[in-house]
Amino acid sequence: MDENTLLTLATGPTSSLILLLGMGLGAWRFFSNTIVPSTTRWVDSHLAQVDRLIDEHAADRNAWLAEMQECRETSARIERKIGGLYGRIETLSSEKTS
Repeated sequence: MDENTLLTLATGPTSSLILLLGMGLGAWRFFSNTIVPSTTRWVDSHLAQVDRLIDEHAADRNAWLAEMQECRETSARIERKIGGLYGRIETLSSEKTS
């Protein structure tokens, strides 16, 4: 090969193609070694945060259900006591009238 052929290969389309392939390989390595791990860590931390929120919500719901159960039991107890008072009042009023 003569100098003109070598010079054409070094500065022509072949060198541009080799440069393009090198830049593509560099971009691929940057993407796969930097961007993908960063995105994976971000997604994992976001999912962990969502899991914590779900756990907190479940704990809040259980506490709310316990309070509602306690309110229901208290309400039933109050109703029984009021029913007993009404029964006593009726007994006392019937004794007074007789």
